[in-house]
Amino acid sequence: MPTRTSISREIILLTNLKNVTVYTPESGKWGGGRESKRITLNRFVLLDDLFFEGFGLWIGEGGKSKGLYFGNTCPELLLRFLNFAQEKLGFNRLKFKVTLNAPSSANNSMIKEKWSETLQIPIENFTAICVDPRINREYAQLYVNSVVLIEALNALLGTLKPTILADEKFASAFLRGVFAAEGQVALKKWGTLFHVSFSSSDESLIIFLKKCFEMLDITSGKYMLQSRKFPIYGYKNLKRFKELGIHTLHPEKRAKFELGFANYKRVNVLHGEEARALILQQLASGPKTYDELAAALGKARTTIQAWHLPILDRQGLAKRVGKRGQA
Repeated sequence: MPTRTSISREIILLTNLKNVTVYTPESGKWGGGRESKRITLNRFVLLDDLFFEGFGLWIGEGGKSKGLYFGNTCPELLLRFLNFAQEKLGFNRLKFKVTLNAPSSANNSMIKEKWSETLQIPIENFTAICVDPRINREYAQLYVNSVVLIEALNALLGTLKPTILADEKFASAFLRGVFAAEGQVALKKWGTLFHVSFSSSDESLIIFLKKCFEMLDITSGKYMLQSRKFPIYGYKNLKRFKELGIHTLHPEKRAKFELGFANYKRVNVLHGEEARALILQQLASGPKTYDELAAALGKARTTIQAWHLPILDRQGLAKRVGKRGQA
């Protein structure tokens, strides 16, 4: 825990056996002011999946300047973050304020009631709903304003980095949280998993995330400055990603990844003869279209049509059935 804030205000720590209370005292110096609100946190924390997933969620999509913020459209992620804040940090969920964004202003009271029940936060803690016609899903942001709290969490991240890099389980849980908050799953047009990617404009975070993947034996692609993200390609890397469960925290991303990976057959990295043997295996039960073969093998239609089948045709092992264009 730092002894001063980023603008050099003194931080006071009051500890007992279970908790630590932090605040900045009243000060007449430049940059000072009234005493800040006192924040009480757990003094000791069990390091487990909930802790590192929650920390990853905050790192991925949380505010890091005015206080503890986290926003998302996914109720499961918001609840996971609240559990992290309450069980691990020791910060009561009832102290969070909630701001909602909605596509329209219709049924504002019903929207608040629904989210209040889902998040188990009193409706009195909700601010006015922000209407944004550009969005198509409701978005909830949890927040508590406290500079001293955010100073503590930023300092904690620096302390935790060596611990995360030293343990596969911790690194996987941390990346699971970051991916749920800021990760993307990309599929090819025929449904095969293309790549996953991580987004951030924070250069130091990008460097750290890449170190985490390197420790987990996952090769990540080059950071693209324009889109502010880096991708992870390739069957071997995506299989390892799946084995570690990095994709599992966000329900929609998990489903999309699982579907795409199920279409990502091992033949994507087989030698040509092995791929052609599998094509013949498919044809043994009867004629197939190019699209059917592509879906069954998880390979591009053009690869099968322009490369593998002409070779099998020349070898006398396969032939076209029907008219060209309908074969």
